[in-house]
Amino acid sequence: MTELAFDAFELHADQSLRPASHLWSGSPEHGWTLLREGREHLRLPDGYRPLRVTACGVCSTDLARHHLPFPLPQVIGHEVLVRDEHGRRHVVEINASHRARGSSERCAFCDEGRDHHCPERLVLGIDRLPGGFGPWILAPRENVLPVPDCLTDETAVLVEPFAAALHGAESLHLEDGDRVAVLGPRRLGLLVVAALAALRAERGAAFRILGIARRKELASRAVELGADEGW
Repeated sequence: MTELAFDAFELHADQSLRPASHLWSGSPEHGWTLLREGREHLRLPDGYRPLRVTACGVCSTDLARHHLPFPLPQVIGHEVLVRDEHGRRHVVEINASHRARGSSERCAFCDEGRDHHCPERLVLGIDRLPGGFGPWILAPRENVLPVPDCLTDETAVLVEPFAAALHGAESLHLEDGDRVAVLGPRRLGLLVVAALAALRAERGAAFRILGIARRKELASRAVELGADEGW
């Protein structure tokens, strides 16, 4: 059995951040008991592995977390870079579904490849599962992805939002001669531009990418990341 004791700042419904003590005990094989301020806070089944946080990005979801219909207080943060027990770097897909935990329990959503909509999932740093603004996370074991050495820590924390951008880009089914405009290329929008440019290069496609921004420097940045024009 492993025990992890630490203090971490939690977000409260009044938008304040206040520290709380945490004690986690358990194992990936037998599940976990999470104590908060000495009281049981959450029980997790098997399939979660403990990982030490190296860095965590700040998402607009974090800034708006108090508006979401999930319990607070919570340690938030989901754009997370972690290290395993051997010091190797990983990023984590945030939805803790049956499939993600490697559970033998049957679930129609997970069986059909729709585990992001599993009705029993927890979501790292968003829905109950403590996130990356603490020193440790418990990650669903099938969602832990190694980071190649060519990526810096600062780039690796963008893998989670880039995955969301890539999913959106792939859903468009763009063809030669199409034009796609990214409106407001800021944090996520610039990642969408980069995802579109990557798909275009991979497929040898001939569609055009436009970055439309209110600020000249953001339009220029969109061009740097692969847009043909910045308006």
